[in-house]
Amino acid sequence: MKVTIADYGVGNLHSLRKAFERLGATVEVTEEADRWVESQVLVLPGVGAFGAVLKPVAEVRELLRQRVRERPTLGICLGMELLFERSEEAPGVSGLGVLPGTVVKLPAQRLPHLGWNTVQHKEDGLFDDIPQNAYFYFVHTYGTLESDAALAWTVYESRIISAVQAGAISFGVQFHPEKSGQWGLKLLENFLTLSKESR
Repeated sequence: MKVTIADYGVGNLHSLRKAFERLGATVEVTEEADRWVESQVLVLPGVGAFGAVLKPVAEVRELLRQRVRERPTLGICLGMELLFERSEEAPGVSGLGVLPGTVVKLPAQRLPHLGWNTVQHKEDGLFDDIPQNAYFYFVHTYGTLESDAALAWTVYESRIISAVQAGAISFGVQFHPEKSGQWGLKLLENFLTLSKESR
């Protein structure tokens, strides 16, 4: 299975690429938004700033939104935030709007939310065979506090949504599975399994 990782032009995507390759996927990393739209399986990684990432995709935003709704997509950290309508990080910049709502600055004394934290989740699909309160690695200042699409939650001074479902086989996770050891790798494996089953 071919996985396309969107390269926003900033950050190191090496660990994410290696994680998917370890699971047997063929991986393409590209800055071309047209390739994201056409991809078989798309990953929106967790690197960059909300406004800076969305400006280059303005011309294909509608196509990308439809693609996320219909074909396998995984948004990681910032990639999950892009699935919503807007973010306090970039007032006036529209998100993909696959999910309703606004990404907000976390109501916490210490920011960013950095390091390992436990996750409580719905027990099938993306989190199949992952125990409750498994640890995942987080690094973020913005996030989502409410969504009907929530699949998982974590507590960092208050409850934060840590995973959402944005389409039949499209998901967002606020943590970094590629940096989360065995359970992160298991989540990526589950995502690939769901993607294959949808073909």
